[in-house]
Amino acid sequence: MIAEDWIKSKSVQDRNVMIRTAYTARIIITCAYCIMGLACFFIIILPSFGISMRLIPNITDPGKPMPLQTYYIYDITKRPQYEITFISQAVYILLAIMSYTGIDNFLGLLIFHICGQLDILKNRLTCLDKYINSRNMLKSCIIKHIHLLRAIGVIEDTYNITLLALFVYFAILFAFYGFRIIILFDEGNNLSITHLIYFICNVFTIFSHMCLYCALGEILMARCNEIYYAAYNNKWYFMDPKIAKDLLFLLIRGTKPVYLTAGKVFPMTMATFCDLMKTSAGYISVLHTTKG
Repeated sequence: MIAEDWIKSKSVQDRNVMIRTAYTARIIITCAYCIMGLACFFIIILPSFGISMRLIPNITDPGKPMPLQTYYIYDITKRPQYEITFISQAVYILLAIMSYTGIDNFLGLLIFHICGQLDILKNRLTCLDKYINSRNMLKSCIIKHIHLLRAIGVIEDTYNITLLALFVYFAILFAFYGFRIIILFDEGNNLSITHLIYFICNVFTIFSHMCLYCALGEILMARCNEIYYAAYNNKWYFMDPKIAKDLLFLLIRGTKPVYLTAGKVFPMTMATFCDLMKTSAGYISVLHTTKG
């Protein structure tokens, strides 16, 4: 669908809208990979120089810092076992980062492309009375709107389970990080600058990713609502009755909100994100009270 939208002939205004939304998605993708590149620096590069990001040692620690801590069935303190294990873990981390970030970035790319198509559709509906053959233009707009709604349905069916898992993951992990921050203030900050930066980067990464999911859902819902208002704000009372009757398809469909969900349960909107933050804050309070 994306390839067809770019190949089809279009006006300069429509192409500028598509370029603008694609550029926004590109900026988000670039920032996401920069954050993950910083994570690679802390997880892979620093341990290779003997600097570990772990705050509490474990009985499974081999003596030399490794990117990931686990139980080893062979002695990794010897060469070349240590180097082979270190490189294999580094490759795994890079693949995991590319998969995790790539899936999120692909979701953003899809949503922004659909938002660009909805903007083009809104512009056409706003200037509907200026077209010579308004009825054919309205017909093409309705067909395009149906195709976009189907694409949104495919994205929703594909991502809703993933978003639900990330929804629960964020709530639990953010509560633990918040609890850790409170402990730092209660007991005094005994972290080094490197560990503190690593800790802040972790909090910022999970916060920005969850905020991105909800922001994408909010933007998508707002663009779909704009189609409804664009159809309603037309001077349908001056139009041909047949054209005004065709507008009912957009008006009736526009009354049903369109948004992404987490497991078909929670709508991915900024209001949901705020509620999630409140829930995490409640868990932080419980953990702090229990510790006290």
